[in-house]
Amino acid sequence: MAEKHVQRKLAAIIAADMVGFSSQMQADEVGTFERLKLIHSELIEPVVSLHSGRIFKTMGDGFLAEFSSAIDALNCAVAIQRAIAVRNKPLQDHDQTLWRIGINMGDVIVDGDDIFGDGVNIAARLEPLAESGGIVIPDTIYTELKNKVDVNFEPLGRKKLKNISEAIDIFRVAEKDASLRTLASRNTAKKHGGSDHSLVILPFDNMSADPEQDHLGDGITEDLISSLSQIGHLKVVSRNSAFTYKNRTVSAQDVGHELNARYVMTGSLRKSGNRIRITAQLTDTKTETHLWTARYDRELEDIFAVQDEITLTIATALQVELTEGEQAKLRYTTTDNVKAWTLFIRGLSLFRTVSADTYRRARKCFEEALVEEQNSAQIHAMLACVHAIEGRFYWTSDQEKSLRLAKENADRALSIAEDNADAWGALGYWHMAELRLDEAVSAFSRAVELEPDHADLHALNALALTFAERPDEAILEVEKAIRLNPIDPGWYRGVLGHAYRYAGRFEDSLLILSEYNQQSPGFGLVDIVLTYADMGDGEKARIYAQELLSKRPDFTIANWELTQNCLNPQRLSDDRQSLLDAGLP
Repeated sequence: MAEKHVQRKLAAIIAADMVGFSSQMQADEVGTFERLKLIHSELIEPVVSLHSGRIFKTMGDGFLAEFSSAIDALNCAVAIQRAIAVRNKPLQDHDQTLWRIGINMGDVIVDGDDIFGDGVNIAARLEPLAESGGIVIPDTIYTELKNKVDVNFEPLGRKKLKNISEAIDIFRVAEKDASLRTLASRNTAKKHGGSDHSLVILPFDNMSADPEQDHLGDGITEDLISSLSQIGHLKVVSRNSAFTYKNRTVSAQDVGHELNARYVMTGSLRKSGNRIRITAQLTDTKTETHLWTARYDRELEDIFAVQDEITLTIATALQVELTEGEQAKLRYTTTDNVKAWTLFIRGLSLFRTVSADTYRRARKCFEEALVEEQNSAQIHAMLACVHAIEGRFYWTSDQEKSLRLAKENADRALSIAEDNADAWGALGYWHMAELRLDEAVSAFSRAVELEPDHADLHALNALALTFAERPDEAILEVEKAIRLNPIDPGWYRGVLGHAYRYAGRFEDSLLILSEYNQQSPGFGLVDIVLTYADMGDGEKARIYAQELLSKRPDFTIANWELTQNCLNPQRLSDDRQSLLDAGLP
């Protein structure tokens, strides 16, 4: 009889086991089992997949996984332990989990989906020698990796392993920095594109039957963008651009191409009663591969923990180095009150549509949110923004009161968190409405310094600079806003055309304002009329004045003048006369 062929290969094996599983099961069998399931589905399986590994066996509270390289196996083990540590931070001791991990590289026997041999056995024997939350490796892996990964190795001496004939020198894997940083080995970074860490997070789809739940998906998207934007080495596409894809069916590759983003995150949620199901997926648009997918089935009260886990997993997936300060900023910080957060994100959804009615409704949401949580800097900041805009555009019966409340809420936000960019933006808007242009520019400049990728803040700073008779600086700022938000809202072009006119670049002004009018019919036409008047072409000014009235029949010079926070009264007087000469009411 012919000898049966045995399939062999070289593989790196992770053997992992949950510490204290039996005692936790005795204390809370159902809760411990559910925690273990969640950790496997939401953390371990995605991280193993991310590092090109495969779990080939689970044994109650443990698992075995194979990798084609020792580097991938070690990177995966470190990422798992870091993620578990972050997950444990907000939990009570009895809800925390700790894991031991052993890693070995060796020849293994392949039998279908299963793997056998000393390569597996040694990993399993090494695992109990690890401390809780620790990783141990044999000397063979140490020799291979000691100069290739961003961790330290501490010798634990020569150990005799059960049923293994020869003793083995083993090493403990130790962090170079005591803070939890995401692994970024040179080898893995090269594999995923090195420093190409550009990411867009698309609005999460609402899979619920209730369209009112849209704001939940928007809120998660906002929070993830805000948190991940805190990482210095990660370029996150602005929320302005991301939300242009809301309710659109597009491929990750198309989005990546349009927004020049290497990675695209998509997701969805479904809410039923007080439970939510969130799915998330990260795609590498360059290789067209899915780096990570996860599903979270939780109570609504766990929404913040889910967001924390997603942000950490993305940072891990993109191999981004985290400083201690950045690690702290990954934590969700708007509020830990679910009711306040739900009201807040509903207000944010309304805030994106600029009108008197939506802003009135957004203001009501923010006010109700503050009833639930009075010490949230971000809620105060957004309420200040609404009051400032309502005051400037006279969308209120008491403009003076609205502007006073804008200032009070901005000041309150900054007293809670002096680095809140939206609060500085609201303060800048208040200064602008009060004709305090130097102070407005100073506040907006501080806002963009704190949040340099916030396109709207750059555009608003440009508007204040223009009114302050600093149009050349304004042009640079709004051009930056357009670069940050390539699918920009039309009003950016309105600000740019306005700045071009103040700078005397009339041809440029007419070109960009015409684009604005095509994108948002009726808008940009006031500055087109004024530009032709500045050029001495009264006939063209009158033609466009008539087009303005046909598109916006309620236009009056008096209402327009209310929003012109111009530092130079002579310019405002001349512009008013030009509009009258063009035949506008």
